[in-house]
Amino acid sequence: MARRDASITAGVLWFAVLIAALWAGAAVFGLAVSAVAALGAWQAADVRGGTDAVSAKRGAQSRAVDGGGDPRHRLPAAVLAGAVGFAGIFDTRLAGAVFGAAVIASFIVVSSLRDGHLTGGAARSPRVVPPSVLARAGLLVRCWMQVGVAAACAAAVARYSAGAALVLVVAAACYDAGAYVTAAERRPGLRGPVVGAVTAVAAVFALTGVSVPPFAPSDVIRYGVLAALTLPLGPALARSNTTLETRADVQPPDPPASVKRASGDPAGRGRRPVFERARSRLDEPWAVRRLDSLTVAAPAWMWGLGLLVF
Repeated sequence: MARRDASITAGVLWFAVLIAALWAGAAVFGLAVSAVAALGAWQAADVRGGTDAVSAKRGAQSRAVDGGGDPRHRLPAAVLAGAVGFAGIFDTRLAGAVFGAAVIASFIVVSSLRDGHLTGGAARSPRVVPPSVLARAGLLVRCWMQVGVAAACAAAVARYSAGAALVLVVAAACYDAGAYVTAAERRPGLRGPVVGAVTAVAAVFALTGVSVPPFAPSDVIRYGVLAALTLPLGPALARSNTTLETRADVQPPDPPASVKRASGDPAGRGRRPVFERARSRLDEPWAVRRLDSLTVAAPAWMWGLGLLVF
């Protein structure tokens, strides 16, 4: 993973948006995370359908070996993720009911859409067996569930306690920063998650040490351990929504040499126009990555907060 200033800037801006939303109120915070969850579900369905910017450059071959997704699932995934996240603003039980309804709606959606055509009218390769309704429904659920549940639980935490949401947001931001910067220019491994977890624990220690309500200094160990255990799991679970999966026996063609030079030469990236670099970042599943650390941490935080408050 290469460190890119645009990604760091996006993380800082997202953290500032969440803090401002918390200051404005729990409802505004819930709306913010729900909106990003809807965008994230759209982008995840884009990736699963093989229609993201990267796979578009790879051509029809990569589309023929995609993960079985359908680009027509983008809008349903966005609506379902936003609905689940939005329900978390009002009531946890309501969010659970909407979640169950969203699962049923996923089966209805995939049953009502005919399989066999992909983006741009390209027919599915006859060598590829069309996935079953159950498999396609499962893929659709995977697209919206990760971001939708994370948004709903984060909104519920903010509804219960703004202080608890603040600690969660700061811990997640510190984890993302520590893991991203440490793992830059290195092969994927445990270094990034470990450093990120340590950074998140330090943030929890600092905030609980000053008794941010409803936490007390005695809560630092349990919630620090909770953050360290759950924050690294989120990006791992979200990886299928940010990376196109292909079969090992059919590999997409290598990109042109000019693309390799542009992607591997920092100096070349620096000469690209600012708007072009920004657009290339927006083509990536950035909304999924804004919520990936909360995938497991937010539900666990909500559960721990329930034990602490009630």
